[in-house]
Amino acid sequence: MAFQPPNLSLQPPAVHPDLDTWCHFPDLVHFHWSHNPTRTMYAYPDDSVPVTGCAEISYTEFGRAAHRAAWAIRPDPHDSRDGEVVALLAQSDTLVYQAVTIGMMTANLVPLDISPRNSPAAILNLLQKTGCHRLLVTQHTLKDLIDSLRSFIASQEGEPYQVAFEEIPSLSQTFPHLAKETPSTPGFTPYPTLEKPDFHSTAIYIHSSGSTGFPKPIPLTHRGVWSYANLPPLREHRDHVSLSTGKKTEIRLGGLAIPAFHALALILQLIHPMFGGFSGSLLKPTVVDPTRDLPSMPTPENTLDAFERTSTNATMIFPTFLQIWSKEPQSVKRLAKLEYVVLTGGPLDVESGDALVREGVKLRTIYGGTEFGQVNHLRARPGDEEEWQWMEFNESRVGVRWLDAGANRGEIVLLHTETHMPAISNLPEDVAKKFTDEMNGVLEAKKQEVDFWVKGIKPIPMVDTKTGLIKGYSTSDVWERHPTKPWLFKLVGRVDDVLIHSSGEKTVPGPMEKIVMESPLIKGAVIFGHGRAQPGILVEPSASALSQEMSLGEFRNAIWPHIDAANAIAPAFSRIYKEMIIVTEERLPLARTPKDTVIRKMSIKQYEGEIDTLYETIETNSGGSGSIEPPSSWDIPTVEAWIVDQAHDITSSSNPLSPTEDLFDWGFDSLSATILRLRIAGALKATKGKEAVVAKVNQNTIYVHHTVNMLAQFVCGTQDGPIETEEEEHIRKMEEMIEKYSAGLEDGDIPMKSQKGEGQHTVLLTGSTGSLGSHILFDLIRDTTRVNKIYALNRSPSAPEKQKEKFADKGLDAGVLKTNRVVYLTQNQDPLPSDIDVVIHNAWKLDFNFGLEGFEGSVKDLRGLIDHVKSLNHNARFLFTGSISAAHAWKGRKGCGEGFPEKTMEAKYAVGGGYGEAKYVCERILDNSGIEATSFRIGQITGSKESPAWSETDWVPIIVKSSLEMGVIPDAAGVVSWIPSHIVSSTILDIAFADRHEPAVNIVHPRPVKWTEVMKEIKEALEDFGVAKSELKVVPYKEWFSILEKKAEAGASSGAKAFEKIPAIKLLHFYRGQAVADEANRLNNGDSVEAVDLQELTIENARKLSKAFRDAPPVGREDVRAWVKYWVSKGF
Repeated sequence: MAFQPPNLSLQPPAVHPDLDTWCHFPDLVHFHWSHNPTRTMYAYPDDSVPVTGCAEISYTEFGRAAHRAAWAIRPDPHDSRDGEVVALLAQSDTLVYQAVTIGMMTANLVPLDISPRNSPAAILNLLQKTGCHRLLVTQHTLKDLIDSLRSFIASQEGEPYQVAFEEIPSLSQTFPHLAKETPSTPGFTPYPTLEKPDFHSTAIYIHSSGSTGFPKPIPLTHRGVWSYANLPPLREHRDHVSLSTGKKTEIRLGGLAIPAFHALALILQLIHPMFGGFSGSLLKPTVVDPTRDLPSMPTPENTLDAFERTSTNATMIFPTFLQIWSKEPQSVKRLAKLEYVVLTGGPLDVESGDALVREGVKLRTIYGGTEFGQVNHLRARPGDEEEWQWMEFNESRVGVRWLDAGANRGEIVLLHTETHMPAISNLPEDVAKKFTDEMNGVLEAKKQEVDFWVKGIKPIPMVDTKTGLIKGYSTSDVWERHPTKPWLFKLVGRVDDVLIHSSGEKTVPGPMEKIVMESPLIKGAVIFGHGRAQPGILVEPSASALSQEMSLGEFRNAIWPHIDAANAIAPAFSRIYKEMIIVTEERLPLARTPKDTVIRKMSIKQYEGEIDTLYETIETNSGGSGSIEPPSSWDIPTVEAWIVDQAHDITSSSNPLSPTEDLFDWGFDSLSATILRLRIAGALKATKGKEAVVAKVNQNTIYVHHTVNMLAQFVCGTQDGPIETEEEEHIRKMEEMIEKYSAGLEDGDIPMKSQKGEGQHTVLLTGSTGSLGSHILFDLIRDTTRVNKIYALNRSPSAPEKQKEKFADKGLDAGVLKTNRVVYLTQNQDPLPSDIDVVIHNAWKLDFNFGLEGFEGSVKDLRGLIDHVKSLNHNARFLFTGSISAAHAWKGRKGCGEGFPEKTMEAKYAVGGGYGEAKYVCERILDNSGIEATSFRIGQITGSKESPAWSETDWVPIIVKSSLEMGVIPDAAGVVSWIPSHIVSSTILDIAFADRHEPAVNIVHPRPVKWTEVMKEIKEALEDFGVAKSELKVVPYKEWFSILEKKAEAGASSGAKAFEKIPAIKLLHFYRGQAVADEANRLNNGDSVEAVDLQELTIENARKLSKAFRDAPPVGREDVRAWVKYWVSKGF
């Protein structure tokens, strides 16, 4: 959608908090109320916002939301609950989650943010460790987890741990005037200012990942929060100078892909905007009804879309998305427009990172952790811009030391200083003493030999008052110094061999390997996957296994129970799938010490090629899943059952899975989605005749088709299965007609020199007296800059009189018809003018009851025009007003985010009515013609406030007229891309006179609006204009159609009278299809797909070539009221 994103330079000037002065989070709410009340804190995409398509939450609105949350959570601010720990276990909109977090702090409570990925046992452990007895939850979105937690707590021996479960404050409670609240909005009562907690007391608990056992609660003090805010990234975001312009540039930071419970979310979504005074971007809040709605899930595609829609110009992102984007050229181009892209949370493979940098992406890496924040510089020194893997630590605020290392490699330790307070102090006593002695000069001589200190570090370490020793945090991360730039360092591994995946999650191999090794069929096992999205395992068969001469598939199945047992003790992100098992070769066993202990790194190095090939297979679908049987047949029921089986196998879940249930709500994550994608691709590849289809299964397949039914529809629609006899007949007839009217087009040369000078064109317009044709003629007449002369070709010799009548009906100024620049021609005109250089072929027979054969005359007319253009002694551009009906059969992919492409497609997608099939035939003939031609696929055309006419015989006005008699009007899930006729006309002319041409251009509204909102406005207008007999009731489409069917049965004996009052009866089959489609949309949560039975189209070419199209405002209240007023004038 071609919105105009907000201009960040138009933000009110920021007043920044003084970062050198200690303050609490709630103090910053009041600071921004006073100094930055109207500045944006968050922005998110919202199609309902005119022009920008971007909603913005001001500091005023967010602060008020936090105070409302405080009132909801602690209604009596003077009770004895100061310092009470309150856990937040929620799958909610990020906007609400963060408002609740600050609300708890405002009420002097201590939030404990808990990941919903944790098991009930891990959650109870966190509650017990922090003394928390109160849990704010989302009962609907996490129902299974909450129920399991309640049961687990009740099942514990002894007296059950007391926990109160409460629903978190909702979106409507916290943001009652969403994106519209200002300082003058009434009805707000601020929470009273309470006594400030001690600056060294806990402000919030964030927990560790749980990679070595249960996750551990990490207390972050108010001073710790302040010190995290004072680390380099925040100041460098705030004071950013653009590399491209050299000027200070306002940053809007995209942290929307980070889960709200994550420590990084605390930094990006709260610390940065509140301490830094610059805004961030989020996904649109969607949980309007907490008992029904689910929050939006970030995907690679909607994340990039949100960046563009909100004017986000920088992001911090996990490697998972970067890995996907790096393989998509269009995504890379979008990333290159950002001021910088910051990698954090885990490693990115070098090849992907280098490729991004080569394509102009300003890639940086930030080193951070829950325990210590983000400690290196974001901004690179001149000449270091491409050193994306290497980092420079802050020289003035962070105390960094080497541990047990020489000059070039070692573990880094972060010392406690006045300016940086890690949340944890874990230095072993001998290490603390060593650093303390060093600081006191005892080891001054030693310091000259071994570079324990990183040069340039200035902060003085803090000393524990009880022990007299330096305090610090041992990271267990091993770093390497740059060979020629001593200020740069690169993270190279973990002291304890913990694998850090590209998602930022950590797998501990040891305990899992121990369980796997219990199998008598296994001699050795090594888990790998550092820097990758998921782990795999190298398995060395035992002598017993080798003696049995099992096949690879048999061996994998035999050892699977032990791998499954290892998976049972590991977090979901550490799960090993069948596809991720590499069996070693007998000639190359795992590397071992003399004591027969497996040498991990050497073994992984030995099989580096096989491991790389395995991950390449996962990423590109180039391999198969040899141990997975494909479906027995490729019909939808069989494929659905097969997908359900795979889902249960992949997740080891026994929970039932319905065909319409969202896979990710059921239990899928990104790793399970990857494995299912691989299995689908492997099954297709293993089936004879399906190999070419594998390329159509891509990184987003499972995200887009996120139910079993949608996925089965996609798979069965993608593979070349049996075709219905009727469909085959339709395709054959289309191909025959294409061949018939393409005959001879290859003959004759087309001149390459244009006769016309730039800016002056002579246009032949057919069908000027039609609805769209009238608008095109009106715009051509007024376009004196580009248009010199217009020939209007129509069937009727009385076209001039009809033209005046049509202009009057359309509300167009008929005075323009007095011009001498228009020449009317009849269909029998022979020869046609030879001075034309633009043909707009708009004439077409409008009758949806005819089959393809009934439109052969129209196809013949098109061929005649093509022949005339080819006979000219100069180039002429040919534009054909086709229809969305040419994509009729594309509806099988509806709702999956794949719009009908702007290129010539196979005939099978046009199968439907003769009208659309004939339009498709014309597209193909134009493709074969060799002339410069563009076929438009135009969607539903409406009236507008400028020109309200919308034929009362069209299907939408028929719904409205029938609804007046029925007393109910239908609601439907999804959006409508209906587009006013004057915008369609302007778009066609922009493309007609553009410097370049595209063979196919789809035209539907770039800013769809919800069906519900349109029908609401129609209902209100009908009532306001007094034509509704009583208040119209809005009902679901299915219910409306059921009433229509009953009216049809009751009116069967009334004949024409029933049809006149309820014309929808005549199109009962058509509306039945829409009712069925709406039910499918509702089952699939299709709030953002095209409503009822309409096709989705891609619109990139129209965006590129037409300013009128790009700038088209969404259909609004004034447009709708204009339609209704017109229909009333026609007798509604």
